[in-house]
Order: sequence, then C-alpha cells, then structure tokens
Amino acid sequence: MTPTDGTTATESSAHDAAVAARRRDVMDGGVMSFGDHLEELRRCSIRALIGLVIAIVISLSFSKQILAYILKPALVVLDARGQRPELQSLSPPDTFLMYLKMAFLCGLILAMPWILMQIWRFVSVGLYSHEKRFMRAFAPVSVGLFIAGVVFMFYLVLPIVLNFFVMFTQDIRVGDLQLSTLQSWMVGGPKAGAPSDALAIDSLRVPVVQSDPENVSTGGIWFNEAQGRLSLRGRDQVYSLPLQPAHNVQAVRNHFSLSQYVGFVLSLSLGFGLAFELPLVILFITAMGLVSVERLTKSRRYVIFGIVVAAAFLTPPDVISQILLAIPMMILFEGALFASKKLIKPKPEITPSA
Repeated sequence: MTPTDGTTATESSAHDAAVAARRRDVMDGGVMSFGDHLEELRRCSIRALIGLVIAIVISLSFSKQILAYILKPALVVLDARGQRPELQSLSPPDTFLMYLKMAFLCGLILAMPWILMQIWRFVSVGLYSHEKRFMRAFAPVSVGLFIAGVVFMFYLVLPIVLNFFVMFTQDIRVGDLQLSTLQSWMVGGPKAGAPSDALAIDSLRVPVVQSDPENVSTGGIWFNEAQGRLSLRGRDQVYSLPLQPAHNVQAVRNHFSLSQYVGFVLSLSLGFGLAFELPLVILFITAMGLVSVERLTKSRRYVIFGIVVAAAFLTPPDVISQILLAIPMMILFEGALFASKKLIKPKPEITPSA
C-alpha cells in the first residue's frame, strides 16, 4: 500500500518497525499499571523477607563460630598492646541479648546480596527490554561490591580503628603515684620518700627476654619486656599477665563491652557494604538519563560533601571510621564516573515538565 500522507515507503516501514519495537517493550514490562507495580513490590518484599529469615536462622545456628570470628580482631589488638584479651558482659542477660542482636545483624548482612537482587528485580520490571539487559548485569555486580565492602572493613579498616583507639587510651598516663606530704596527712599512708622495710628477694630471679622462649619446662617463668608480659609455663599451655611501669601508670585501660563491640563491628560491616554500592548508583542514574556524567563532574564538590555526610550516617560516631569510609567512597565515585564515560552513551537529562 502506498502511503498517502507524503511519507516514503522507507520512512513508513521504519515507523512501523519502531511501533512494533515499542509494543514489544510494553509487552516485556516497559509499561505497567500501578496495581501491577504494587503486586511486584509485594512479591519482591516477600522474597526478600523470606531470605532474611533464613539468613537469621543460619546465623543463630552458627552463632558461637560467628561470634569468635567477630571477636578475634579485638582480642588480637588488645593482646598485642599488652592488655588482657577479653571483653566484658555488663549484665546477666547482656550476652543473650547480644546473641539475638548479632543474629539479626549477621542475618541482614548475609541476606543483603539477596535483598539487593530483589531490589534490582523490582526496578527492572518497569524498564524497557534494552534497559533490562543492562540491569541484569547489576545484580551480580552489586553482590560482589557488597561483599567487597564487608571484607574491606573487616580485614583493613577494623584493625586500624581498633589499634588507634587502644593506642590512644594507652597514651593517657600519669606519673608517680606516691602520696605527697599533704596527701598522706589527709588520706593516710606513708609519706613521700619515707623509708620502707627491706625485702630480701634476691633468691627470685625472673629472666627478662624480648620474645617468648621456646621449649620452656613446666613451671618456668619469664618476663617479655617487649610486650610487658609476665608468663608462666603450665602443664599444657602458657599463662600470662600484662604489667605496666610502676612510675608511668596507664590511667585508662580498654574494657570493651561485648554487646557494644559486636554492634560496632556489624554496623560498620553493613555501612561499608552499602557504601560500596555507590558505583552502581552512579551508573544507574547516568544510564537512565537522570543525570549526565558532565553534570556529575561539574558537581563533584557537592557530591564529595554528600559522601562525607553519608559516611557519617553509615558509621558509628567516630571520625576515624568515617574517614576510612569516605576515602574509598570518593575513589569509587571517580571510578564510576570514568566507567560511565566509557560504557554509557550520552542521553538527554530528564527534566520536569513545566
């Protein structure tokens, strides 16, 4: 049939092909009713909730192993700094409540890749077929980025943060604790410089070493000067006690609360995992034409300010963890901009109609 509106046959066939492609996009999910969107949201929410419950059950089943894994960084740092490697339970139900809190947070972290996949699934339902193909690659990448954020926090950031706080506490010291004349008169006790009874201790000789010796017989005692530890060899293991200089007393010692430490670690893990999703957010908004790469590049300083604010919300209220989160987020933002320039064709930005 010859077109009668002045268009050529080639233009008409191209128009028909575009209409057919549009219909396929609609059939593939490019256009959905509001009710269909709600139904898909309900399905994705139920799947995400089921995954979360399963992850919580798994966390409860392996709670002791997970707890030992979480506690190890703190115990290692405390032991390396000459302090007793232990955490405190401050009330009778504290440990039990901590188990429940840990199971929920660990389950949330474990289920987060599945939850992210459900989020991308819901978002992709309202997209056209060519956009869906682009979004299918987001799900596995988002899982990998979340896992990378958790691993980065646990093996790099957490030791740095714990070591900083322990060393900061150790630097708070006081001098000689002997009473002055006025103090001894007010509180009682020997005066400063008062002679004391001689004590014959020449018979007790404890070797002073720089590293723990090997093949020590049962009952052997030594002092590790480098670590400030007095050690005793038992029948099947070594017992040690941290010591401190008598005239340079550490005023504050670290006694981490069990529940607070576990909450600190798991909240950091969740925050870093979510923060590492930033490149996908940048790729998504640029691929959908919501914001152009050029606009993001020009607004870099505002984005960096937003990253600093987001790092403050995603981490506990301490500057060190906020800085250690903000720096990789800035690097990820720059990497996402570079990837957007290389992978995504420019699209006109979506502006609100007048």
